[in-house]
Amino acid sequence: MTGRLPALVPGDPETRRLLDPYRLPDGRPLPVFQAVAHSRAALDDLRRATAACLKGTLLDARVREVTILRVCARAGAEAEWAVHVEMFAAEADLSEAEVLATATRDAPVLRSVRDALAVRLADEIHDTSTVSEDLWTALATTYTPQEIVELLLVVTQYHKVACLTNALALRAPAGLPTLPRDID
Repeated sequence: MTGRLPALVPGDPETRRLLDPYRLPDGRPLPVFQAVAHSRAALDDLRRATAACLKGTLLDARVREVTILRVCARAGAEAEWAVHVEMFAAEADLSEAEVLATATRDAPVLRSVRDALAVRLADEIHDTSTVSEDLWTALATTYTPQEIVELLLVVTQYHKVACLTNALALRAPAGLPTLPRDID
């Protein structure tokens, strides 16, 4: 069982091929990809949008992962938060304290203005589904227009992933970090 759906064991070689890149380092499938593979259209959409966020932007790994972790933490999407901690926190040069800060209300130990603005953007979109003029002005003084659009892409894509994770009741794979419950 993968949350609310039965675990998909891909029978056809094409689905197996499509799912192969979406595994933890130990070979276990990533929960959200395994679940959405019940629909080829959903899998294709998730693969395309994930690739755009993880490989197709100019955002550095640190800003991208701070943003993704914050979105997942705010939404309570522990499975996706844990996967990103496991797979990308080291690449993004995030310390354990910084990872945990993505799941606290004030995110006090983040290093830079860029980090803080990424967290603020994730929070505003989570809370209001828009961006205030004040935040937009701050973003525009720190990020290029392309980076702002890419931040918006990351926030909204991972908000969708968080919603899927929660609606499907996906659990973090055993042995991965646990999302602190310090944030609403």
